[in-house]
Parts: sequence; structure tokens; C-alpha cells
Amino acid sequence: MLVPLSQRESRQLLTSFEDAGYVEAKIRNHFGVAELPSRQLRNRPRLMDRTADATSLNALLRWFWLGQPQPIAEVAGVIPGDFLALMLKSGLLRESAAGFTPTSMVLPSDGFLVAADFPIAIEHGEQEMVLWPNPTSKFLARFAIRRHSKATLDLGTGSGILSLGAARFSDTVVATDLNQRAVSFAAFNAKLNGVENIEFLTGDCFSPLGNRRFDLILSNPPFFITPQQDYLFCDNPMELDGLCRRLVKEAPEYLNEGGYMQMLCEWAQVSGQPWEERIAEWLEGTGCDAWVMKGLTQDPGEYAQHRIRENFSSSADDASLFQGYMSYYRERGVEAIHDGLIVMRRRTGANWVRIEEVPKTPTGEMGEVVQATFEAQDILSQLQADERLLAARPRLSEHVRLEQVCEPLRGRWAAESITLRLIRGFPFHLTLQPLVADFLATCDGSRTAEEAIREFAAIAKAPHDTVQRECLAMMRKLIDRGFMDIAPD
Repeated sequence: MLVPLSQRESRQLLTSFEDAGYVEAKIRNHFGVAELPSRQLRNRPRLMDRTADATSLNALLRWFWLGQPQPIAEVAGVIPGDFLALMLKSGLLRESAAGFTPTSMVLPSDGFLVAADFPIAIEHGEQEMVLWPNPTSKFLARFAIRRHSKATLDLGTGSGILSLGAARFSDTVVATDLNQRAVSFAAFNAKLNGVENIEFLTGDCFSPLGNRRFDLILSNPPFFITPQQDYLFCDNPMELDGLCRRLVKEAPEYLNEGGYMQMLCEWAQVSGQPWEERIAEWLEGTGCDAWVMKGLTQDPGEYAQHRIRENFSSSADDASLFQGYMSYYRERGVEAIHDGLIVMRRRTGANWVRIEEVPKTPTGEMGEVVQATFEAQDILSQLQADERLLAARPRLSEHVRLEQVCEPLRGRWAAESITLRLIRGFPFHLTLQPLVADFLATCDGSRTAEEAIREFAAIAKAPHDTVQRECLAMMRKLIDRGFMDIAPD
């Protein structure tokens, strides 16, 4: 087990890693690509060769990236004695007659240093292994709503990377996991990074929390839809997607009014039921607004092959494993498996639910986009009456751009297409006519919608009532997708 250090010792240990260059950018540059050793990739010889020179960074990479024991003589000249003593005291290294052996992987991620199990734990089938910060946890962190939170819950914390990030904008973070090893790793990582506002609890789902409520719940639960439960960190222990459904149904009881739940999940599409209906049933009666963003869809065969490839079992078992997966899906009428992100906001009143397949997710932080989408629905609910919208002062978002594609025609450039695009968040776009594009440019928050529409109708020489009806419909659509908002009074 790892041993949490004092605040001073943790700070000293972090500084020693940083001074040696053990940070994300330098590791990526050092390796060319920051990939972990993998039997599937067969990349260990290359990574060993790349770390052959006697440097402090290479010694650390061999220990905590590659899991390679090193003789005392090989590291004595490159690792300072006080640094070595702290790694031994914390339990990150174990000393024997042969030298120093690493007990945990240590990865820099999002400005933190995070300890977890080595990938070989998956190959050995260790059910309670603790996963390192992986693409799904980093994906959810990008979507996290980073407004101030009095209390945030990291449900299924794993190595604790989401808790560490949430601690930056939360007064208090509560991190829970069914796996006691995960809770121990997460607590160690908090101490290592000098983060003091995280409380750690062990237990199933919401059971350790009593009557506590939160402004934000983040969850990257074990959502794999598989016929067996090999690993606690990824395999859903209930029938099909039952665990994710349970979390959606139970989460509202632990949210404050206006609080958000953000969860990555997978769900099954079963015969005779559109996937939208299945996910909609989860959300019925929750007292929450919800936005479901569907991502990848796989047919059962593709999904089974993907999961089998991930579990590092012997290829001799492939046929029986695949048959077991397919029998499980066929008996339950599974036609496809979808993944995505569910965002819920507890709100008193008539709730809305948006379920859709979104465009390819762009890079960058998405939390502000998510929050703005919910706030846009609040604006629209206040502007349901045409009179309210006409009296408002609409303005285009600063993240809107107009793209014009032209073609040569009779010695001049003629507009072939005009497209309004968002440059932040999802790449939503809207094709416009030139006259409409000119009208939208006048929506800068300086005048009411009624004033802008009256002038536009005169320029277009069209019936005022028709222009008003179409403009109001367009404005609502633009507000809905973040192209437009309302200037404050």
C-alpha cells in the first residue's frame, strides 16, 4: 500500500519529479508519443531503447511508466538521495537486494501527478485494479461544468483524477468508490498533490452519502455492457445497462436545486424499441432537465470484438469469448450499443429533455458550452410569448462566424453559399440567404428584436407579419444552439 506523505514531503516529491522533467509535455516529446507499454502494441522494446541513457528522467520513466526494476548502481548517479528516500517512504518504490522496484504507475495528468496500477494488472486479471487517468476520464473532465460548487461528488473516483480537477472550483469534494483500493489510491494522490478539500468514502453507488446533496455530480462509472464482470472499474455489474439507469434514477435525490449530474455511459438498443425511447425512460420523473449527447454506435459483433481485444486474454480463447458475448446479446435482443454523455440539471417545474446525436466533439474545454446550453433553454422559456422576444435585445454570440463561398460569374465573384458557424463547442452551422445574413449582423444588442424586424421587413419589401413570424422562429433556433443570446437590460 502507498503511504501518504506530509504536506512538506509531498511538495518536495512533486518538485523533484518536475525538476527531472517528468511532466506531460516533456514525456510526450521524449517518446514521440506518450503511449503506455502494451503487449498489443508490442512497443516495450522501443520504449526501453528510448530510455537507455543514464538520466534522471529515463530512470523515472523506466520505473513509473514501464514498471521496470533497476539495480541500485544504475540509478545511484542520477537520482538524488533525498528524492530516492521519499519515493521509498511513500511506497512508490520497494527496495531489495536486486535494486529498486516500482509498486505503482505514476502519470502526470492535467497538472497533477497520479499513481495507479500498471497495465499488467489487466493482463493478470486483477479485478480490483485501479486504472490510470484514461481517455474517458479526461473526456468527462473536459465537459465538467467548472462554475463554483459548494459541494461536488465524484462517483466512482478510481485514481481520483476527476476529484483533483473538481477541487479547483469546489469548496468540498466527496470521492466515492466501491473498490477500497481505488479509494486508497485516490486519497494518496490527493495528499501527493497537496489537495486538502477532498473527502474519501467507500461504498456502492450513493449508499455512503446519507442525506448529503451536491451542486455537481461527476461520474465515469463501470458502464461496459458485457456478460461477465472481470474488472470493477469498467464492467457494469447489472443486466445490460442497468447500472447507468440506476444512477440516472437515483442521482436527483442527491442534487441541490440547480445542481448538475454529468455521466458517461453506454446503453443498449433492443429489438422493438428505438434507442431514444430507452434513454428517455431513464429520465422520466427525475425532476431534471436533461441533455443526452449520443456518440459512437457499434453493432454487437463490433462491440464484442473491441471488448475482447481490450481484456488481454489469450487469443486461443477468442472463439469462446466471442460466442459468449453474442449469446448474451442475442438472448436479450440487443441490436446496437451506443455511448454518450448524459447531463442532468435538477429544476422545479416542467422539465425538458433533449436527446440527440451530436457532431464530432471538438477539442478544448466544453463545460461552458454545456452550461450555456442549459441557460439558453432558461432564456427561451422566458421568451415563449412573441411579445417578450420582440421586446428583448438579441445579439449574436462572439463565437459566431459567417463563411461565404463564392464562384466566378460574368467577371465577378458571386456568392455560392453563406453559412453561419460556431467556432466554440460543437460545430453547429446554419445556411443563410444574403439578406438574412445582413439582418443578423444588425442584431448586436443595441436595439429590440421588434425594431430590427421592422427595418428588415422594409428593406426586404415583404409583409411585416410574415417577416416577424419567420424572424422570431429563427431567433429562437439561434438562441437554442448558442448562436445568439439576449443583451442585459
